[in-house]
Amino acid sequence: MCHDYVHTCGLPVEESHDRSWNDCYDFLVKCLPTEDEYQNFHLIFEFLMSESLKRADVILLTHNKVVSLEFKEKYRVKKDDLAQAAGYGQSISHYHYLTGEKNMKVLRYLVYTPGNPKGNHDFVDILCPENFTQTIKDILDSEVPMSDEQCEDWIESPFQPLKNMADATLQLFRDGDLPNIKSIREGEIQKTLDRINNVIDDQNISKSIIFVSGVPGAGKTLVGLKTVYDHGRPGEEWNPVYLSGNDPLVNILQNTLSTNHVDLEGSSYIQEMKVFKGKYGSSNATTPHNDIIVFDEAQRAWDTDRREPDQTEATILLRIGDRIAREHGKVTIVCLIGDGQAIHVHEETGMYIWASALAGRNDWNVYIPERYADLFNSSPCCNPLPELTLDTSIRNDFIDVSPWVEAIIDLDFDKAKKLYQEMLGKGFKCWYCRDRVKLPKIVEFVNENYPGSHTGIVVSSHGRATPFGERYKGSYVKAKEAYNWYVNEGPHLTRGASEFLIQGIELEYPIVTFVGDYYIQNGKWALDPKATFNAAIQDREKIIKNVYRVLLTRSRKGMFLYFPHDPKLDETFQWFANMLQI
Repeated sequence: MCHDYVHTCGLPVEESHDRSWNDCYDFLVKCLPTEDEYQNFHLIFEFLMSESLKRADVILLTHNKVVSLEFKEKYRVKKDDLAQAAGYGQSISHYHYLTGEKNMKVLRYLVYTPGNPKGNHDFVDILCPENFTQTIKDILDSEVPMSDEQCEDWIESPFQPLKNMADATLQLFRDGDLPNIKSIREGEIQKTLDRINNVIDDQNISKSIIFVSGVPGAGKTLVGLKTVYDHGRPGEEWNPVYLSGNDPLVNILQNTLSTNHVDLEGSSYIQEMKVFKGKYGSSNATTPHNDIIVFDEAQRAWDTDRREPDQTEATILLRIGDRIAREHGKVTIVCLIGDGQAIHVHEETGMYIWASALAGRNDWNVYIPERYADLFNSSPCCNPLPELTLDTSIRNDFIDVSPWVEAIIDLDFDKAKKLYQEMLGKGFKCWYCRDRVKLPKIVEFVNENYPGSHTGIVVSSHGRATPFGERYKGSYVKAKEAYNWYVNEGPHLTRGASEFLIQGIELEYPIVTFVGDYYIQNGKWALDPKATFNAAIQDREKIIKNVYRVLLTRSRKGMFLYFPHDPKLDETFQWFANMLQI
């Protein structure tokens, strides 16, 4: 039955699958509890998680619990198996609609049919012939079976994994909604949107500026795009606009909308900051008819302007807002900010230029995350609000990689190892290699096992080495080529994406490469004195740390780490290899 079912799903069926199903069947016949009180509970075989092609071996359902059982005919615990079982549980917990709606508890187990396996398995529970029967009895104690109809409803319930930024934008502008995920509808993001909408709808406030901060992958861009979409008024004179200094992201979002034949009016809401500033920034320019301005990655606002050296991007945007308020009567600026992401000259001052621009301005109502209260204490109308901080990363299946990345930047080995084990226990996995010939095999592996996923080389722009073969053309990708790299070129490994292209973009399985501009030497990070930097950059150590923060937080599902065969990288490779081993 399993063979025929999987075959009718259009998926390959190998002889190894038949062996595994027979082994699973024999085990269950022998080990399932046989008492009458357990006979009405449902087992689901080969539960297909739509849009991901993941298939859970066996699901045991009760009225309140989902038990995922992943079977292995092995004698040793493997890291891949742990990540697989953990990932299934994570996906069902967060993306299966009925499970979330009913607040069902999700349990996940690895079942080793030959007997108790060898190996470390502290963060995923292991079952075997010796403990399987009693464990199932304990799970089912005081539980009520589902009816056949309820079981069928659960099987047919929507399975809605969070889309990447491009696909989420497409869904928003095509269908008018974000992915229907419980944590978005009822969690931090909705509370943030509600707070923004309250300010926008308050007609007693003429000029307001709202700052929203969050960890990488927390959904700040989704908040901005959703705000623009919800308040859009097609055909009317005044409309919101989404601005970003990240030109590649703008290119990808605009092309995603146009190539999928979505109303091109949607893409007109998404613009490059430099184009907007060039058109409306000067004191004698016309006034844009945008009563709501969303500025993404506002922490990267420049501390000087080419045409007006005494002005910053913050003062220019406020000046534009002043003109909008005079003409329209009301303006709201929403600034989306992330810390530790300055990667270019003039971006190093971060939030200080906003605090300076708003100091003494009692005509602007300022709404900030609570952590910035001291920084903005010179703003007379300042309102610190907890709803303006997004602490939960949703990019990596709700696995926050930021603390792990910070431990790496701090070279805190024990903390990084512990955090990685916790991440692995939720389904996030890293692979690592030193051999260049494996890079095409990585792409092949991703295509075969994770169809539809994006991959490609992600690399610092400051390194001099290009250890990717003769076909490699470097990491410089123009902003107007970003969509083509993201969709077509990346997997061919002919060009990489530097921090400038990749910031704000997500890849399911990036190949993050260390090229020797920043490496571990004698237990400390060392900056290559020959690394290439813009001469105007003051704090190179700060910039290079931010570069690797960006590179290491671009993944959505997992990450490949590549350390070329350069003796300078030996210690770096060994540090990561030891940290990632369990």
